[in-house]
Amino acid sequence: MRIMSSGLILALCISLVFMPASASDFTLQILGNANMDDTIDELDIEYVQGIIDGTNDETELADANYDGEINEEDITQIELIISGEEEELTVIDSAGRIVTVPQPIERIVTTAIPVLRNVVILDAADKVVGIDSSTADGGMKYFCVQAHPELLDLPTVGTYQEPNMEAILKLKPDVIFSYSGYPDSADAIQEKIGIPVVCTHYVEPSKFYMTSDSLMLTAEILGKKDRAEWLMSYVGDKIDRITEITAEIPEEEKPKVYALVWYGITQTMDYAPVELAGGRNVAKEFLLSQGLESAQINPEQVIIWNPDVIFLGCTGDSVTKLLETHPGLEATNAVKEGNVYQIFGPHFCHDLIQLVVETYYMAKLLHPDEFHDLDVEDEANRMFEEVYGAEDLYNKVQEARGLELHRWE
Repeated sequence: MRIMSSGLILALCISLVFMPASASDFTLQILGNANMDDTIDELDIEYVQGIIDGTNDETELADANYDGEINEEDITQIELIISGEEEELTVIDSAGRIVTVPQPIERIVTTAIPVLRNVVILDAADKVVGIDSSTADGGMKYFCVQAHPELLDLPTVGTYQEPNMEAILKLKPDVIFSYSGYPDSADAIQEKIGIPVVCTHYVEPSKFYMTSDSLMLTAEILGKKDRAEWLMSYVGDKIDRITEITAEIPEEEKPKVYALVWYGITQTMDYAPVELAGGRNVAKEFLLSQGLESAQINPEQVIIWNPDVIFLGCTGDSVTKLLETHPGLEATNAVKEGNVYQIFGPHFCHDLIQLVVETYYMAKLLHPDEFHDLDVEDEANRMFEEVYGAEDLYNKVQEARGLELHRWE
């Protein structure tokens, strides 16, 4: 999408209401969550009893044992879920599909990097028995693979668009995690080989710091709820350390930022680290007004916005490549003053902890005085190690991707 009007003036709305990561802003899509909140607990037993007694309305998640009736057997199933003794769970996945999975899960196949990443950060990498071929090809460019290189020794099973069903069947997984963008493919796998396929979506770069419903759903299926809650609390605490400073910076003192971080450096997008770090995303209002996640913007419009800083996505491109792709941007303050920086970017499927690290990196670039004591490389490696359990991922993944992020003396 190109914006041709050179007279468009956008009022930037950049105040963010930071949502705590305590899992209060989503509904856990597991049958048995009768009261439709973020967890299955004693309140759900009370709610189902109310349905049986005629004092509560039926909900789509109240039929815990998925038999078409709401009765005492559903209360028994909820009690088993709470105690961790259930033999199966029925879930509504991110594609709106109803899927019943066995419990406990011991063998996992993943067909896309976002779903593999969720499994890994939930400390279940040892249960993965097969991965998709695209992840295998990308290899060490992914943080989760860099942390667990043994994943590359596993058999490959095609991709979520074109799964190799024979290869999957040989691995005898208990569950297959796939990408929600292709539900028909998931249905085809499940119908042909009889193994449950749960579709989840990727972390949204515009609001990654909010509770991830896909992560929490995966955690419930894998018996990793405590780990997921820790992860979301960890992300919230880390982001709070930055936003408690950037929230105090007057809007007029926040640099204007143009983030070319999608499809290499082709498109811009609503990329939360920019604003969390104290920048003003010059394209945000247009994207929101058009309902777009990303767009290719006419350089004439970008010159009118005149960003102070330009961030380039994950492909390691230089200023020369920037100007070849977007001729005319040499007129912007960002290029004139040398404020063009490479970042990891979301192109490799929106790694949750990478987005936190990106926020720290941008914060120091945009507000060096406020964050003069922040050692970005040290803090980044510490965060990656706490989540992935491996050292020096910040530097190793840069090298694998051919990136040169800014380094401070």
